[in-house]
Amino acid sequence: MANHTQSKKGEIWVSAVIYVLVGVVVLTIVIQGGIPLIKKLQERSDVNRARNAFTALDQQIQEIAKEGQGSQRVVPLEVSEGTVKVEDSKLRWKIETTSKIIEPKTRIELGNLVIASDVDVSAAEYPGSFIIQNSRILVNFTRFGSKSNHATVNTSALVSYITFKDTGASTTGTFTFFINQNASTTNGTGYNELLQSGTGLASATLSTHVNSTIYDYDLLLSLDSKADFLRATIENFKVK
Repeated sequence: MANHTQSKKGEIWVSAVIYVLVGVVVLTIVIQGGIPLIKKLQERSDVNRARNAFTALDQQIQEIAKEGQGSQRVVPLEVSEGTVKVEDSKLRWKIETTSKIIEPKTRIELGNLVIASDVDVSAAEYPGSFIIQNSRILVNFTRFGSKSNHATVNTSALVSYITFKDTGASTTGTFTFFINQNASTTNGTGYNELLQSGTGLASATLSTHVNSTIYDYDLLLSLDSKADFLRATIENFKVK
């Protein structure tokens, strides 16, 4: 009888241990599974808080501008995460997240406030060239004519050079663009222009209109965010 009682107590004790172990495993799984969710909520909260702070700051700037010269006030700007700096005459807040707050390579404009993800492209025009770059490469394009003043176009001279930022090396030689293996399509008259300009872009495209002896077309060369290559497409193709 005594032996039976001891055996019974032993079974109860073992069962209790098993129940505790199961409880610990379940609790661990719940905590580990909840960490990414908690972090995502925290990062989303940081973004929303920064958005509200910058929206309020923009409103203050607009009010001061309406008040005229000499108006001033102190506006607190509190950002708990990320980095804030002035760049290209713009106030920028940058935060790196592990969760997808917005879709990658997305740019949302809310008045003077721009919210963007994975956008590192900038594009600018100069008297004799266009420059499109991202964090990996810089592309220098030769400028040909304008919409109102067409000039001689040679697609072999379109890309002056490409610089790879990680090594500092630049390309040599020429990049030639032609249609149907016909060399005559590389030359003609026309012009080129940036379809997007500025900073913090998801992509930027240079459009070159070419009026050759047999074809009339637009050559589009695009650089995407984080890419180390150009995309080339043909639009508005016409056979003469």
